[in-house]
Amino acid sequence: MGFQEGGITMDRSLKMVAAKFAIACVIAIIILIWAVPIIWMILSSFKSTQAIIEPRLVVWFKPTLDNYKFIFETQNFFQYLVNSLIVAISATFICVTTGTLASYSIARWKTGGSVFANWVIFTKMAPPAILIIPFFLMFKSIGLINTVWALVIANITFNIPFVIWTMRGFFDELPEEMEEAALIDGCTRLEAFWRISLPVARSGLITTSIFCFLFVWNEYLFGLTLALSEKSKTLPVATGDFITGYSINWGPVFGSGSLILLPAFIMVLFLQRYIVQGLTVGAVK
Repeated sequence: MGFQEGGITMDRSLKMVAAKFAIACVIAIIILIWAVPIIWMILSSFKSTQAIIEPRLVVWFKPTLDNYKFIFETQNFFQYLVNSLIVAISATFICVTTGTLASYSIARWKTGGSVFANWVIFTKMAPPAILIIPFFLMFKSIGLINTVWALVIANITFNIPFVIWTMRGFFDELPEEMEEAALIDGCTRLEAFWRISLPVARSGLITTSIFCFLFVWNEYLFGLTLALSEKSKTLPVATGDFITGYSINWGPVFGSGSLILLPAFIMVLFLQRYIVQGLTVGAVK
């Protein structure tokens, strides 16, 4: 009897090990599929043009900074960087500020009802291309074409729904008793929100801000149609300048792509703790 129970226990242990191994393999494959293009882009940015266009796979090569030199010599890269930062920071700040207040109102007082809440998420699901022509005509009439502020307004339009939808979930998880206790202690509703609700939802706020910043930072369609001048062009659009109807300059494309990736990578690297906390809020009751 004892041998039989021991055999059953061993079979269960083997099945658990096999299941964990299979899960680990699936995760490894997913990470590999995700990481290989990024690693390939970064490595290729240090290759010579000849090594990039070589028909066979070039694994060992002599690193060079020629692609990055070409980018800074032929493009007003720092101006594009400043433009991207202005658009991303301004749009993120306005979206997070207004969207957080709106989401708090929806979570606490059901502002607009369920119809409004569903409409908010629907506007985020709508493709940006449907508003390109209306945006262009509107901004042209008020003189905002080829300015960074046209991009700020356009990105705010499509990212505020994301902030409202995301932050509403965080505020729904907060017990109202904490705010009621603050109100009893003499706080106003705004003070209770500022001193109680907002600090408790800090992880969610930071996570939402990071995603909103990345959405705006990587945005290409609005920049391609609303701001093509040198004084308003952003980094993703500038990268497309290396792709023409006659050829693709792969070295600078890989180099500029790596430079665009760098700020986002640094931000996620230093704030990943808050991202994990924000994504797991409400996962455990």
